[in-house]
Amino acid sequence: MMMNSDAAWADFDWARSMCLALILMLTACGPGGEGSIADNGGMSGTGISQGVISSFGSIFVNGVQWDLSSARVEIDGASATESDLRVGMVVRIEGNFESGNLSGTALEIAFENLIEGPVENTPVETVPATEKVFSILGQVVRVNTSSTVFDGGSSFGNIAEDDVLEITGFEDASGEIVATRVALRGVFPEDDEVERIDMIANLVPTSASEGVFDLGTVMVNYSAATDFVGVSSSQLANGDRVEVEGILRASGAEIDATQVEFIEGGELEGLNLERVEVEGVAVACSTSSEFCVGGIPVDTSMATFEPSGFVPMIGDEIEAEGPLVNGVLVASEVESEDDDGDEENVKIEAAVSSVDGVARTLVILGVTVSADGDTQIEDDSSADDENFMFGEIMPGDFLVIEGISTGVASVLALDIEREDATAGDDDLVIEGPVTALDRALSSLSVLGQTLPLDAGTLYFDDDENSRSEEEFFRTPGDIMLGDLVEVVDESASSLSVLNEVDEIEIQEED
Repeated sequence: MMMNSDAAWADFDWARSMCLALILMLTACGPGGEGSIADNGGMSGTGISQGVISSFGSIFVNGVQWDLSSARVEIDGASATESDLRVGMVVRIEGNFESGNLSGTALEIAFENLIEGPVENTPVETVPATEKVFSILGQVVRVNTSSTVFDGGSSFGNIAEDDVLEITGFEDASGEIVATRVALRGVFPEDDEVERIDMIANLVPTSASEGVFDLGTVMVNYSAATDFVGVSSSQLANGDRVEVEGILRASGAEIDATQVEFIEGGELEGLNLERVEVEGVAVACSTSSEFCVGGIPVDTSMATFEPSGFVPMIGDEIEAEGPLVNGVLVASEVESEDDDGDEENVKIEAAVSSVDGVARTLVILGVTVSADGDTQIEDDSSADDENFMFGEIMPGDFLVIEGISTGVASVLALDIEREDATAGDDDLVIEGPVTALDRALSSLSVLGQTLPLDAGTLYFDDDENSRSEEEFFRTPGDIMLGDLVEVVDESASSLSVLNEVDEIEIQEED
């Protein structure tokens, strides 16, 4: 299980992890060789990548393709395999970056859910049809249709009170969890096993082995039957950060602890690594005058920023990369993770015409779509491939693609999702900028594709008001070159070719 950003991942047994990496490097290289122990007691020739799994093959994290063939995989503290990993999981990888830093060989990969338990209240939509919040064990969780992966039968629309969810993501500056993955596990009280991380407060020992304490808004009961890891019951103290696993009582306000594990922070303190990449929310912390991301203090004084002029602030979701010097990430680059979402201007729902698995490109409705290491790839079809990768996409597969236009007829995909669809039943959709416009002929192109408009086409402005063809195209009219429009062929007879446009609507841009 992950904890808050200032101490994230500290519960992993990184002493064991570091020792294994050192043993492997010493065996392979010998004293003084590449990957040997540095004079200052740290390591060189290895690094850490901490972020969200975007796709498989083996896995992509922070734009880097990691080979897991020799890696030790751990999920929730137990040994696992690559096939147990899922898109949307926030993982921590220790391994060796290859030249160019676009690929690497993983030695260790670990994942822990941030919180597990039942939804305490009816979710509230803070942004209609886009974002909603709810609480689990007193912890506020925020989900989003574009940035949260839903699994196990959960979805943005069906999360309900008493659903038992496993949540991974990032804790923001206000203490809320920004979820990157939500998995439905069961329903409370039939499923009453929970996990929660926080600092102990209001500790009251009732005997040498029994007592109670508060963990956030929940009271925890411990006894002689409780398994203590890294601390004994007599050593517990207010302010200790612990991970509690246990059984939630019917009231929903008390946990009978089966395990209490002490979380010791500062596992990277004093270490030196050639490269660290970390994705998360910038939060205030005592170990940096600027901020920490994923529990790692960051120094941006030598960094370049993307986009140019970006100034990271507390609460921003960012990706920082650079060497680790005495436990501090001295960033060479800091990128805003909100930037891509702001630039997104393409959505295509159609069947693929052709695929180049090596180049990671595909053609759909005449548009060339490319995928990079940050493209999130999922399978929501009946095949339900949990480890779906770009190389498995086949001509004829129906995809929902969201991305950024990079040319007249080219797109960089941010998200690719395979779905089931049937010609004659399902809609074909292309949304993007107008790339050509002829008012006299009442014709236009979107992403370089000329639209087959006819007398049956319905037109709408950016307020969803119905417009005539003349109103839509006249000078001055509704449509302009560069406008973002959504084009729909309802119940399309072909899912790979736009044969007719039933509706075209101008989209309101942010």
